[in-house]
Amino acid sequence: MIFSFHRIALLLVLLLALGGCAARKGPAPVPEKSYAKFRSIYGNCNATGLRAKASLYYTSKGSGHRTTMTLWGDYASPLRLDVRAGIGAYIAHIREDEAGLTAFYPDQKTAYSHSSPIRAVYLLGLPFPFSLKDLAGLISGCYPNLIPKSYDSVVPDNGNLRFIFDNGPVSSIVLAEHCVPVEISGRGEISWRMELSSYEKDDSGKLLPNKIGVYTEAGDKALLRIKSRNFTAKPWQPEALELKLPEGSEEISLERIRYVKFE
Repeated sequence: MIFSFHRIALLLVLLLALGGCAARKGPAPVPEKSYAKFRSIYGNCNATGLRAKASLYYTSKGSGHRTTMTLWGDYASPLRLDVRAGIGAYIAHIREDEAGLTAFYPDQKTAYSHSSPIRAVYLLGLPFPFSLKDLAGLISGCYPNLIPKSYDSVVPDNGNLRFIFDNGPVSSIVLAEHCVPVEISGRGEISWRMELSSYEKDDSGKLLPNKIGVYTEAGDKALLRIKSRNFTAKPWQPEALELKLPEGSEEISLERIRYVKFE
């Protein structure tokens, strides 16, 4: 009996030492170690930039839209995003850099800009309530600026762990097996919830989502399906990230405008 007791005690100590994000069929993960491992994996980028293609379906006020998009550039900025109506004409050309975000709509021959990318996204009614930098990070599996350094509380969530943050743009993150984020919720101009799924490994072994769904409290929905993503080890050439406006285009600053949603 004494020998068995010591063996059991040693096994428990080893399990606790291993900690964080164990398989759900095993012992409960240790929250501190789970969150630390999550930050070590998804808080770092293995490249300087990317080029990704995806399909995007979103609904707003009962109206659905199917588009395709190409996102490219450097994680540090600038970043470019082109959106097309399926395989048809371009709907929007967007650039984000240190000066903010500019969105050009060809059919209007009008460019809208704001010094805050997140504020611009809200004012224009774009289907993702965060910056292009955060979107690029989510597609690439590295978003150090979106991840809070520490959490305020943690609760069980259907066999996973939900880490809660009392302040900041992110209100909670749900981590599943292997410290993979499956849900992120946020606050700001409008509250939102994001689901990440259909993970696959990249060349380094990091799990990356092929589906990103975003749902807002206003009832808007967006589903992004990643078709391809390639990572770059060198900064993009400046000319590849330019957003040249056609002659005669109108430029409108959104700094003092409350809301200008583009349909």
